[in-house]
Amino acid sequence: MGEILWLGALLGVGAALSVGPIFVTILQEAAARGFWDSFKVILGSATADLVLLVPALAFAWVMVAVAEAQVWVSAVGAVLFLVFAAQAVRDSRVLWRGSGSKPIEGWAFWKGVASNLANPLTWTFWVATGTPSMVRAQEVGGLPGVVLFTVTWFGVASGLEAVIAFAVAGSGKKVGVRGQAVMTALSALIFVGLAVVLVVRDVAPVMV
Repeated sequence: MGEILWLGALLGVGAALSVGPIFVTILQEAAARGFWDSFKVILGSATADLVLLVPALAFAWVMVAVAEAQVWVSAVGAVLFLVFAAQAVRDSRVLWRGSGSKPIEGWAFWKGVASNLANPLTWTFWVATGTPSMVRAQEVGGLPGVVLFTVTWFGVASGLEAVIAFAVAGSGKKVGVRGQAVMTALSALIFVGLAVVLVVRDVAPVMV
């Protein structure tokens, strides 16, 4: 079981600290709206992974088929990240004006789900890393091994993300509202960068 714990913990740390759409979305929500909304993003992301987890383990070929449609996932992801960028710019302006209240938005959980599912790297992870790791956990510990791996991975990943979100949400006392506005604006730039990467890497070559 030691191998399963280490495998789950390492993948959890990697998933939490990798700078991608989910990480940026968590930071943006924490800076603009506080810890609870960023935690909803974390829950949404975890839910999306759970949606992928079952077919990844039971029907690996389904994941491969979806991975082959990467251009479509990338196209949708690029549009979605541009929408997130526009929202981050709006949030940054609200914070900068110092109205005294956080920007309100009611779909933080679904932003977590959408950010994860619209990211081609999520699908690649489950095909190349997640599925083999779960198969190894099953070989070592059977069904209890899979459960232990899953709980460890989700616990470590979500826990680290929550700690980071809490720190960012509490940064308002140190950097001030305008400092959080700048952080939110930077997240908008990163969202645009992510969208550009998806288009240049996956969409543009197919259209040429």
